[in-house]
Amino acid sequence: MRFLWLLLSVALFAGCSEAPPEPVKPIPRVKTFLVGDKALGQLRRISGKLIAADSSVLSFALSGTIATVNVSSGDSVNKSQLLASLEKRPFELAVKNSRAQLNIARAKLNEKQKQYSRFKELFQEQVVSRSELEVAESELGTARGNLQSAQSTLETTTRDLKNTALIAPFSGRLAKRSIEPFQEISVGSEAFVLESAGSLQVEVLVPETLIRNVDHGQVVQVDFPTLKDSQVAGQVVEIGSQVQAGNAFPVKVQLTASNVDLRPGMSAAVLFNFDAYLENRTVYMIPLAAIAIEAGLVSNYGREISSGKRSKVPVYIFDENSSTVKLREIVVGELRGNSLEVFEGLEAGEQVITAGVVFLRDNMQARRWDASQGLIE
Repeated sequence: MRFLWLLLSVALFAGCSEAPPEPVKPIPRVKTFLVGDKALGQLRRISGKLIAADSSVLSFALSGTIATVNVSSGDSVNKSQLLASLEKRPFELAVKNSRAQLNIARAKLNEKQKQYSRFKELFQEQVVSRSELEVAESELGTARGNLQSAQSTLETTTRDLKNTALIAPFSGRLAKRSIEPFQEISVGSEAFVLESAGSLQVEVLVPETLIRNVDHGQVVQVDFPTLKDSQVAGQVVEIGSQVQAGNAFPVKVQLTASNVDLRPGMSAAVLFNFDAYLENRTVYMIPLAAIAIEAGLVSNYGREISSGKRSKVPVYIFDENSSTVKLREIVVGELRGNSLEVFEGLEAGEQVITAGVVFLRDNMQARRWDASQGLIE
């Protein structure tokens, strides 16, 4: 009996001395994103205003009294059409007077030419002195100068008479009329504002963060909020060099087509597709959640991405063959909402881990979670 009790005590002591089994570590479950979505450039819609491609302030080159005004605001006009005119009488008198002065100058020159010829003959015969000949020659030169001056005056007065008529330099529509008959007007004062017909542009202000992606000749799409089914193609023809309100630069887009419903001053919107910075490369889009911040491979990544600079960031790739995760460094570009552009480091068909990233380590075992099929071992 005593021996049996001893054996039982030894067995009980031996059982208490065994170490408990180690707990089995659970394999983490991860969600993945299949790489394949390509970046097609950034689409930005910027509002602007429709303007005439050619807009000119018309004014008289003379001061005078308005005699006639033949058009009104909103009228369509043709090139070389008479728009308005000044009273011609003062200018006609100026032409008449300058012609008379020209005739006098011609007669005077003829007289001095004959006088010089006569003095030249007398000098050769030693009848007059050299000083007398030089005086005759000087008077001839003065007469020639007076004739040239009279001719110039006649040209000026004739041009002034012609400029009493204000002619349309090109076909278009009158946006503004600023004169009335019998009104006194000075040189250069605005008479009309003429906008070209059929040639329209859209002026927009492009933010400084995007202006580097705008190029001359870039093709865009333009639509008009007040007109249905009115989208037309356009081309960038002018990029301003000085910043304006809101740190934006003025950009003008030439419409390649138009219709009768489009008028300067209407609201317009330009759709830019900024894709030049992609450099014709295949760029993929992945969720922002895929960045493995805890991997510690990068610093300051958030500021670099928000500034549009390309930077290197870590992500985990799920390897289905080995059911492991692989840490990889990729090159990313612009942040678009909750997605990132990937320029280097990923191929189509690879699976980027987007959930559970914070708990992962390189070469760690993992299981992929598929919401439609359940857990995949």
